[in-house]
This record gives sequence, C-alpha cells and structure tokens, in this order.
Amino acid sequence: MGNYIIEVETDTLKNIIKKADKVCGTLEPSMRKLAFFISENMLYLTATDGCLTGYFPVAPFYSKSLPPFQIPLDVVKQFVSELSGKISLIFQDGILSFKAQNELLRLKTIADQREKEFYIPKLLEYVTFSKRKLVTELDFVSSFLEEGSYADWYYSGLKLEMISHHIGLVAYSNLEREKEDNENNVNIERFSISIPYVSTRHLIKVLESDESESVYLAFDSDKRELIVKSENIYTTCSDFSEHEPGKVRDLCARFTSHVKIHASHFQRLLRRALISGRFSDVEIYSRHGEIVVISQHGSVAYKGSIPVSVESEFSVKTKAYMLRSAINRIGSQYISIGVVDDYVLMAPPSTTRFLILKNQRIQQF
Repeated sequence: MGNYIIEVETDTLKNIIKKADKVCGTLEPSMRKLAFFISENMLYLTATDGCLTGYFPVAPFYSKSLPPFQIPLDVVKQFVSELSGKISLIFQDGILSFKAQNELLRLKTIADQREKEFYIPKLLEYVTFSKRKLVTELDFVSSFLEEGSYADWYYSGLKLEMISHHIGLVAYSNLEREKEDNENNVNIERFSISIPYVSTRHLIKVLESDESESVYLAFDSDKRELIVKSENIYTTCSDFSEHEPGKVRDLCARFTSHVKIHASHFQRLLRRALISGRFSDVEIYSRHGEIVVISQHGSVAYKGSIPVSVESEFSVKTKAYMLRSAINRIGSQYISIGVVDDYVLMAPPSTTRFLILKNQRIQQF
C-alpha cells in the first residue's frame, strides 16, 4: 500500500460517512463497508447496498499506487462521531489509521478486487430535474412498496414517469425535465427501467441529504445503469420493466373527480383502521351519501365514515397500511376520487399523482 498521510476536516468525513450510511442501509449488514480508491488525483470513498452505489470525494491525492481497499463502516462511524477539528488518515503497509488529537484508530484494510465501483461515472449527456420534485415523486410512488418489489421509471423525452405496483395498488406520478442553457443538457435516449424498492428508498434518503437544487440523470444502456448526479454521483442497477405505462397513463388522462374529501379526514380513518392490526384489509366504498371505511383482521373489525355526496358508486379493497402510506404523501389538503372504466382513482386536485385500485362489488359490514 505504501506510506501516505492526508488531513481532512472531521466534519467533512462525518458528512461523507452519513451519506454512505444512507446508501448502504441496514437491511444487509455485510454491505456496510467503506471502500477507498483513487481517481483523477482524488481520494474517493464509495459505499453500496449491492445495487445503489455512491461516490464521495474525500481529498486531493496525487499518488496512483494506492490499490482499492475496504474497511468497516460502523467502526469508523462510531470513532468519528464525537470528534472535531482535523483528522489525519495514515495509510501504511495495509493499515489505515485515523488520528485525531490524542485518539487513534487503526484498521487492517481488506483488498478489494472489484472493478465496477472503482471509476467515476461520466455524465457526458444528461437531462435535468428539480431535486426536490424528483425526491417527492419518488417518495410517493415507493411509499407503500416492500422488499422484493420495484419502482418503474419511464423517460419519454420530455418527462419522467414513475409507476409502482404492489398487491393491487398502483401509484403513478410524472415530472417534466428542466430547461437549461447547457450543451450537455440534451434529450437523452428514452429508457424504461425497474429499480428495486430497497435501493429506491436509499436513493431518496441520500438525495435528501445532498445540498443541491437539481438532479442530472443519464442512462447507460449497455450496463443498464442509471447515473444520478446531485452534490455527489450515484449509480443504481436496473432491470427491465415488466409493465407498460400506456394503460395507467390512459386511465389518469381520463380522470374526472366524482367527489372531493379532506385528506386529513381520510388519513384519520385509515389510521384508525389499523386498530385491527397493521396487516388489516381495508375496504372503502360509497353508499347513501357517505364514504365508508371498514377494516378487519381476525376477530377485530373497525368501521368509520365520511358524510359526503358521491356521484358514482365504488368499492375498493387493499391493505390499510399501504393506502395510508401513499395517502400521507399525496401532497394536498384534498383528495379527489373518480371512477374510470373498472378502476377507482384517487388524486390531489392538481392531478399530478394518482393511486389506482380495481373497482369491486360492495360488501356489507
């Protein structure tokens, strides 16, 4: 490894470790590692959850003889948590030492033979989106998903559409690209991808912590890798989407509101519906000037209602916790409900986000 010493601000290192922590997550402990490598005279730290990878510049480093290596994230996280001022990173004969004032942490490094993570992805051409809007929409469509499910991304040239499906509940959202006077901000090729739920949530968390207003997206079709640049650069693996967006897009385009209710009233009933258990089924239907919410699990049953005049009869059934998670992120004081073909759609008055459920037969309480 050779002998090298670099000095960085402790707050800088803390911030990097905080972001790396968000990338790794806690689901898979074996992934909670930090890897160091050199690229273009800069020392980088990288972290991954196995799909999402983050690249974080640490400090200038002008030697190319430092091979990539790993150290445990949690040990370093705990060591730097109470430090301040400057900290020295000392690389010497397979040992990485962190020295700060009168404290010293020595770690035996593990050589990392992986090649994929140890280059900085380039965004030669990209499209630009508002970071706040992208994070908000992605948070909405992934809010009710679980491990093993996916969030679908469709870029059509003018806007980015996001769709998710889980146990009969479908979420749809879209946002338009931002216009920038930059020759690299071009209309990149269209793509249709699925990103695992776990990595989607990790991406949301780390982007929220980045201090940037815009997000730049590029897609490497050969590697099927989405490249995301905000304050830092992230890449995420992707699969081919199993769904076509056409039907969902058409349903949303034909939506008209048949009733409008206060989101807070609906949220309260969904929250109360969980009294019969987190995994309770909830049925929501219109009848005789009211919207009724019923949940049942085992021997426990709950019923609540919202007095309101409804133009169309409908009945939907889903998991209470899933619908509550999505409604909590719908982003409006009011929720409009309408029936299109055999489906019930819920949306804010702006009709920028939609929840879609199959319309079913009304059942008595």
